[in-house]
Amino acid sequence: MPESENWKEIDPAEFACSSFRIWKDDWLVLAAGEFPNGKYNAMTVGWGFFGCMWAEPAVTVFLRPQRYTLEILDHCDTFTLSAFAPEYRRALTAIGRVSGREEPGKLAKAGLTAVRSARVEAPSFAEAELVLECRKLYRAEMSGRHFLDKSLIGRHYPERDYHVCVIGKVVRIAGDEKYLNPEALMKQYGGH
Repeated sequence: MPESENWKEIDPAEFACSSFRIWKDDWLVLAAGEFPNGKYNAMTVGWGFFGCMWAEPAVTVFLRPQRYTLEILDHCDTFTLSAFAPEYRRALTAIGRVSGREEPGKLAKAGLTAVRSARVEAPSFAEAELVLECRKLYRAEMSGRHFLDKSLIGRHYPERDYHVCVIGKVVRIAGDEKYLNPEALMKQYGGH
């Protein structure tokens, strides 16, 4: 994967970002499929979590059942999450609005270049400033009967198209050094 000279491989224990900001405001791009055979798709995601599950560094992502990326993810073992600098906001908006099922060239049209990831089959992006490479561990469909706050159904699921939850083990994090926690950054540069 072509990575900038500012990129570092980041130990999950040294990964730092504002989770609320990166999911809600900045968004991430989830890519699924197999880069080597050209069968992949990506979409913008804004709902998810970083954390620890089953004693492993993990991410949880949520995809609507009608999304083409979920269809691909259901047939693959891996996915990536990529973060981008603010100047890519228009590209992220575009790939979030257009389905790769109807428009297979949507990534290139948005100005994003899929590239081979280091440890998984799913692609990463040359323009990304952070990539989390993940291996699927768990998949579950949300159900309306499990909502304790039923007002969420009316606000977010008028079509009753409840999200599918996918948990992935993080097998690699790489990115700009701004995603290193301050202690790790100081340690890398010989600080105290």
